[in-house]
Amino acid sequence: MSEGLGLGTNAMAALVTRGCMEMSRISLALGGRASTMSGLSGVGDTFGTCFGPLSRNRNLGIRLGKGERLKDIVKEMSEVAEGVDTAYSLERILNRLDRSFRRDLKFPIVFGVCEILRGKITPEEGLKNIMEQPLKAEVYGEAYWFD
Repeated sequence: MSEGLGLGTNAMAALVTRGCMEMSRISLALGGRASTMSGLSGVGDTFGTCFGPLSRNRNLGIRLGKGERLKDIVKEMSEVAEGVDTAYSLERILNRLDRSFRRDLKFPIVFGVCEILRGKITPEEGLKNIMEQPLKAEVYGEAYWFD
């Protein structure tokens, strides 16, 4: 979506980096290791999805960022952008797993993407919500990576 919003490379890199940290938190919440997300199935797949010109998910996101509606995009696609169902599945899992009041502060990208996909907020509002997150440390010591 960031590319569809016209954001530059640095902004896209920052969002992808934040997304990778969120993926690590999700892995930990599900009983996995944060370090798993550092490999090919984590950041490797994420980079291919976010930056690959043939990525169905990336192309869907670009179109959402440009203001198109999900149902119109999906109707025109001949292939499946599996990230839509994945986002909804992650949201359901996190809602069951984490009973805290503001899960959206722990997982702002997952919950924000779902709100955008449902048409409840625009991509611009989603970006604004992420940028207005309270400042906090993103990594708590090197041991975090060697769990």
